[in-house]
Formats: sequence, structure tokens, C-alpha cells
Amino acid sequence: MARSAIFFLLFLVTNASLALLYPFTLSRLLLTLSIYAVGTLLMLYLLFHPRNQWLVANRSRVEGAGCVALTFDDGPDPVDTPRLLDLLREKGVKATFFVVGKRADQYPEIVRRTWAEGHLVANHTWSHPSLFCFLTPGRLRAEIERGTESIRRSCGFQPRSFRSPVGLRHPLLGPYLRDAGLEYISWSVRTRDTLTANSTVLAQRILSQAASGDIILLHDHLPAGTDVMLEALPRVIDELRKRGFEFVLAGSREHVGGRALEPAPCEPVR
Repeated sequence: MARSAIFFLLFLVTNASLALLYPFTLSRLLLTLSIYAVGTLLMLYLLFHPRNQWLVANRSRVEGAGCVALTFDDGPDPVDTPRLLDLLREKGVKATFFVVGKRADQYPEIVRRTWAEGHLVANHTWSHPSLFCFLTPGRLRAEIERGTESIRRSCGFQPRSFRSPVGLRHPLLGPYLRDAGLEYISWSVRTRDTLTANSTVLAQRILSQAASGDIILLHDHLPAGTDVMLEALPRVIDELRKRGFEFVLAGSREHVGGRALEPAPCEPVR
């Protein structure tokens, strides 16, 4: 909570600096603009940078030489997620799915299939709010808790991993995740599949960046569909395997029915 308090103090000091404009002089204007710009840029970095550790501890890599993790956000999708699961099963690849609770409640059978086929199911909030970093404390807690409860309803277990929408931070996210027993999982390769209309470009972008330990961010639900990603993914999987990489989960699978599920090779055991 200390870091949350420091963030709020930074916010107050940054905005209070506007009082320096009175009485107005050129030197006061320059001083105020300098303080306000520095404070604002620092706050934006803390809220928006996907891998900064200051507001919330997070992990953006997997352990084990030659391992990479595919992660998919924003699903389940009634059409594209089953297509993706078929592809992953054909390729013998396990992946991590950060599901939106509201969508998981709509398509619980897809979430159950995802888990049953050996993938990791994780919390991606209840409703994927675009202004996640500005939520009230009550709404923030509800987004986390309702996302967890949705997965529990679908699969019968409590997830242990979390990712916020677009990787946004919130000043209270760290303590709330600790209370919920959730680890924040970020990424080291942002594919920009949400903005790419060419599968060859997408595949090349991933292949040019991928290195041992990377967590790769993709999406199994997009407003315009995920045809580009689904077309690029087989090439990505085949090429990374040729380079000697092994696909693992971004976290460990939970205990189900009192029996510990065996992690995939190279999977970090927690």
C-alpha cells in the first residue's frame, strides 16, 4: 500500500503544481510546465508500461532454456477459440488463455474444453474495462473477483494468474492481487495482432523477436475476427520448433480434485 500512497501523492503534487502559475510570470510558467510534464510522464509510465514492476510485481518471461509461451487474451470466442484449440491440438502445443469473465459465462463449455485439453486458464477481469487504470477501488476489486468466480463456475477451480486489459496498471492493483492470490503475468513479445491485416507480416514480426523465455501476446477474440492470427500461427509454431524452442504454459496448472496435474516440460513450477 505504501507504493499506492506514493503514487497518489505524485498525482496530487503534479496537479497542485498548477497553483504556481499565480501570480503569473514567465519563469513561473516554465517551472509549472516542467513539474507538470515530469509528473504526468512518470504517472503514464507507471500506469501504461506493461512490464514495469513498481505498482505491481509481474512476470514477463518463463523459466527454462529454449522455452516460449503463447498467451491469448480476450476470449473465449464462440467461433475463433474452438478453431484455435483445434489448431493447438493438431500441433501438440499447450498455451495460456486469459479469459474475460463475462464472455466465459456466455461460453463456459469452451472454457472447460480449454482446461480439459491441458491449457492454462487465467483471469483477464470480468468485463475488460478500457479505462482499467481509472476504476474506483470497489469496481477494481469486483473486476478481479468476478473474473475469478466466472472461471470457478466454468472449471471448478480458482485461477492463480491474472493479466489486466492492455497491460494497464492501477494504483491499487498490487495489494488487491495479493489478497486474491493472483500472480500478474505480462509479456515480452507484443505481436500487435490487433492491428495487423497480413498474416505473413504478423508471422515475421513474431519470428524476428522470439527468444528463449519469451511470453508472446496474441488474441483469440477480436472485433474483426482472428483469421490473420490463425493463418500465421502454424508457420510460427513450425519455425520456432525448427529453431529448437519448446512451447510451455505461462504459469502452473492448479490442483483439481485433490490431484496435482503434472506441468509440461520447462513449465515453471509454483
